[in-house]
Amino acid sequence: MIKLNVKLLSLVLVIMLPWLNACSINTTHSPQQDQLAADIYAQLALGYMASGHLTLAQQRLNKALQLMPRGKLSLKAAQQWQAIQANRP
Repeated sequence: MIKLNVKLLSLVLVIMLPWLNACSINTTHSPQQDQLAADIYAQLALGYMASGHLTLAQQRLNKALQLMPRGKLSLKAAQQWQAIQANRP
């Protein structure tokens, strides 16, 4: 029984291997996609800052700055983050 299951599993893997290769993830992004993603992360950061969730805010801000370091919304969120950090005890 176990021998049959191993053979069946091997057969399934051999059949599915070409299909799995075809499902590879495309990791290239257009500048517009990066800008949109950075803006979304910056908006999330601003919202988390406003609600006091500073750890989440910092994570989202870092992602926004990684994607678009000179983006208008990324810079706005970074300025807000600096203001919050300056006022912390």
